Amino acid sequence: TYYNKNSWITCTDCPGNTTSRRNSQFCECPAQHYWHFASAGCLKCPFNSTSGPGATSCECGKGFYWDALSRYCLRYSFSLVDQDLSQDMTSGLLLVTNGQGQGTVCDDRYSDATARVNCHDMGFPGFQSWWFGRESWSVQHTFPILLDEFVCADNTSSYSDCSYSTLHDCTHDEDIFLACASCPHNSFYSKELQKCVPCPLGASSRANSLLCVCPADTYWNSDAGDCVSCPLNSTSTQGSDACECSEAGFYWDSEHRQCLQWKFRLVAEDGTPAESQGLLVVDNGYETGLPVSCDLKDQPFLNFARASCLELGFIGQDTQVYPHDWAIQEEYPVVMSNMSCSNSANSFADCSYLRGPAPHCLNSLMGVYLSCVTCPPNTTFHFDKYSQFRGCDPCPQGSTSPADSFSCLCSPGSTWNATGKTCDYCPTNHYSDKDTVNCTQCPSGTVAPMASMACGTCPLGHSWSNYTCVQCPREEYGDGVKCSPS
Repeated sequence: TYYNKNSWITCTDCPGNTTSRRNSQFCECPAQHYWHFASAGCLKCPFNSTSGPGATSCECGKGFYWDALSRYCLRYSFSLVDQDLSQDMTSGLLLVTNGQGQGTVCDDRYSDATARVNCHDMGFPGFQSWWFGRESWSVQHTFPILLDEFVCADNTSSYSDCSYSTLHDCTHDEDIFLACASCPHNSFYSKELQKCVPCPLGASSRANSLLCVCPADTYWNSDAGDCVSCPLNSTSTQGSDACECSEAGFYWDSEHRQCLQWKFRLVAEDGTPAESQGLLVVDNGYETGLPVSCDLKDQPFLNFARASCLELGFIGQDTQVYPHDWAIQEEYPVVMSNMSCSNSANSFADCSYLRGPAPHCLNSLMGVYLSCVTCPPNTTFHFDKYSQFRGCDPCPQGSTSPADSFSCLCSPGSTWNATGKTCDYCPTNHYSDKDTVNCTQCPSGTVAPMASMACGTCPLGHSWSNYTCVQCPREEYGDGVKCSPS
């Protein structure tokens, strides 16, 4: 047993074949697994990590660290920014990104060798200079200090071979500034060619830039080192490195350089298609994977769940988003995270998201499970006065409906009353000749009594006038449409 803080029962039985020591707060899982406190069970370590028996976390490869929130091994990354936090710089304040966010690097034991590794890791062939204490930017104080004692040997080529500490005794006066390359105005530094290259005709750049500012309706293609025209269904403003798609539901894919659309579907635990409940899978024509969320109770995410059900053709989302740990999840990559939709979002086109995994939420085991609102055949959706779904109402006797219907198909001669949820007789001079929702007004020149399945002409000796049969005068002949002299 183990002590379960989330249970009213002090001691809880260990699951499966796991065991525990006396007075333990967790159960001992087998190798390649770890105890997950939130779900009170054993989870398998991701592909790039290992664990021994009884572990509560996984051990990552060199250059990675275990992030308990996302349950994944994260890699440190570095960038250079200016005072306005502009990126794609070749010199500026050195920032490191990990599961805690972005932060600065302290100068303790920093050296030319470490600076060379940092520049190499960001794609530069070397460094020009590094310094600290010479400048003081207000933006420095908006970041925590995340790395200290950052030491690389002279022959080191990657930071994963260096040593560092995530604890520090520094102030922001010791933040590292780094210059990796220097290019003049109207040129950019080509990582591929490892030199400064002039900007293409019509484009410009600041000094020490990795890209050029392109004209409107073009975008900067870093691979080609050129300004490229946006496709027909997209536009851009001056200086963009991407195009904006003009069609609702489409997004700009920087890898394929075109506007793509996400398609939604649900799968069951065995990977087969699911109807209204299952794991949400998205596909853009090039890649198939999972949207992930590390906060299933966040309102913008709950709005995303509702918008996803609408995208799938359902009326909305059930009362909860259900978390699961299905093995099928590990077969999909994470292609979307940080999904956020407003309360009024009616489709995924009204939502925002991050392509790929977020630093704090990388694990495919955080996939989204949806239970979408659905009603079986011969029922209709029931909404309260606040337009909230409250269940399914049976159709009246003698009427039918397909699944997920707002109305019932009434028998011939009757019409659907949405307010009373009843089938009412067609009024005078209206008809319905098959199972339908509404009655149809009789054509001109015809009439019908209440509850009719067809319309007819007036009898002989009568004329038709505004859906009324009028008897002709004695000296006239009526053909059912008009009266004529005998």
